[in-house]
Amino acid sequence: MSAPLSPGEAGKRYRLGRIFGATGRTVVLPVDHGLMLGRVSGLEDPVASLTQFLSHGCDGFLIGPGVARRTAELFADRGTPARIVTIDTYWRDKSGGVGSLVAQLAAVAALGVDGVKLLLPWDVEPRERCANAALVGSVIAEADGLGLPVMVEPIALEMAPSPERVAVEADGCRMAAELGADIVKVAYPGDPSTLAAWREEVGVPVVILGGPQGGSGDELVTMVSEAMAAGASGIVIGRKVWQRPAHEAHELLDRLAAVVHA
Repeated sequence: MSAPLSPGEAGKRYRLGRIFGATGRTVVLPVDHGLMLGRVSGLEDPVASLTQFLSHGCDGFLIGPGVARRTAELFADRGTPARIVTIDTYWRDKSGGVGSLVAQLAAVAALGVDGVKLLLPWDVEPRERCANAALVGSVIAEADGLGLPVMVEPIALEMAPSPERVAVEADGCRMAAELGADIVKVAYPGDPSTLAAWREEVGVPVVILGGPQGGSGDELVTMVSEAMAAGASGIVIGRKVWQRPAHEAHELLDRLAAVVHA
């Protein structure tokens, strides 16, 4: 018989099961953009946006702590989607960037959520990289004791798509893994073999973000298909879905869910 799990390990295993389910894959719809971007077109009412997608193929939602409190009753039933809460924010100007926690882990855990998410900007100066890594590392250490999985999003915020950006985000993925991330959320690098190598190296589930609105639904489905074939464990895509007309958004989310869980 295997040794019993610690309370933190048991809680984390339970919550990861809520996020990824029996297939080991997940479709997460983020509606947390207001924490960093303010009032976003198509997300003026994040509670309404969340509500309309509850029955359209979502395995989970990525939300802010305030929305988690306001929508608790929507998830107070068996079989409802998982909830991952973004607990930080980040702003940048010409002098540099600064990230900060906006919620305490104990308070988020009290909400009964299934995980937390942090940004890891990586196209920054060494001093800021150190600060970002220290923030993420401290959260992971505390979350381990609370049984909360931590999703980390390594990202190049200012760089245009290029091989150089892919290299920066590859380094960020490695840092996220070194810090102990349970899930890595990253942009699709445009090449299945590159993503497969990242997935092998980090050793934890890798989920693909969507980014700003743009491109056709067919192009998005193709990208997700390539990512899943390369070993991704799911998607965390929001603006490319809910910034479309409602009927089109619902249809696209259903198509994406079919690809992820094929």
